[in-house]
Amino acid sequence: MEKISTFFRKVSSAVIGFIQKYWFWISLALVFVLAVLIRIPLMTKLSGDYYNFIKPWYAAIVEDPKAFLASDEADYTPTYMYLLTLISLFKVDVESLTLLYLVKSISMVFELGTAILIFFILKTILKKNDVITLLGVFLALFLPQVFLNSAFWGQCDAIYTFFIVLSLFFVLKEKSLWASVAFAFSFAFKLQSIFFLPVLILLWFKHKCKLYFLLLVPVIYIVLMIPAMACGRNFMSCVFVYFDQTEEYPYLTMNAPSVYIYMYRSIVTNQSVVEHLVPAAKYFGFALIFILCVLLFVAYKEITLEDIVKISFLISLFAPFVLPAMHERYFYIAEIMAILYVAVNPKKWYISFLAVAGTFQGYNNYLFNTYYLGNENLNLIIGATCILVALIFLIKDVFKGKTLSFNQNKSIEA
Repeated sequence: MEKISTFFRKVSSAVIGFIQKYWFWISLALVFVLAVLIRIPLMTKLSGDYYNFIKPWYAAIVEDPKAFLASDEADYTPTYMYLLTLISLFKVDVESLTLLYLVKSISMVFELGTAILIFFILKTILKKNDVITLLGVFLALFLPQVFLNSAFWGQCDAIYTFFIVLSLFFVLKEKSLWASVAFAFSFAFKLQSIFFLPVLILLWFKHKCKLYFLLLVPVIYIVLMIPAMACGRNFMSCVFVYFDQTEEYPYLTMNAPSVYIYMYRSIVTNQSVVEHLVPAAKYFGFALIFILCVLLFVAYKEITLEDIVKISFLISLFAPFVLPAMHERYFYIAEIMAILYVAVNPKKWYISFLAVAGTFQGYNNYLFNTYYLGNENLNLIIGATCILVALIFLIKDVFKGKTLSFNQNKSIEA
């Protein structure tokens, strides 16, 4: 009996010792396993976007992939259609749930990839702070907007955001060539990637990125369009696909808790009025973004790794807040950047919390039809207010201690 008791004590001691030594890697592996498990039951959801867009596109690809790639039937760039074309090689029936799972799995793979990149980014910035690094990875996988976007809704925002985070990773590693290449891939998937472009331009102005690296972006974009053009698609159709997208939804907001929700819910208002307001609102939003970028350029003489994370979060949250015709999903980059921000600024956790809580109201509105007090606008107004407050605190933090020097004789303390 004594021998058995001694044996179990040794086993227990060995197990405890192993866990104490490798607790971080064990926890990290468990987080990834649980992240997959939480997504599996959500994958059975059939969304309207899947029925109205993804499924018909796939059916057209199965019927004649070359003809579909040659057409401009889809309002996405050809790069996403290439992924659907790869799925078609498995000969999956268009009516089967297997197709739904495969489509959602693509985004989920990129989500896992983004979490891995966040791991390496936090390792780069925080060095040996394993607790914060683990928390960052956890949030990247379990933020509601993240797993709802892919596993539940079947959207592809995780794909272009993965390349944005990859670009940020290379920026932090001072590899501006690869940062530009990664951004080019992101841009080839989704127009919303431009929310990160001001960061790269700012780094160019600060001599941390070469101009000809940035000029690679349109070159790589065109190269990625070659397969579609080889199938017969018009060159101009590939180049101007994003211009067509910007004209597709002439509304001030598409369930996005942006600044325009304070005016009215544009979807249910007089369309003749909206048609005049939306173009003006675009230029208004671009003007505000431009002013913010100029202030950042003037304020930052030197940029640290933490500064890059802060600025990336600020611009990615500010841009969809002030631009019209934004969907609720267009805050996706900001939601990921919020995770990195709170990891490097844990005392400012409330800024990330307010931002993420605010952006979630768009999902609340569209996916769950949860209207506070029965008012369709109220939760979006609450969400926009949360984002506005977050932006005020964030701008204060980003410009804290900075001097805005417009000339040699005058300066304005931020």
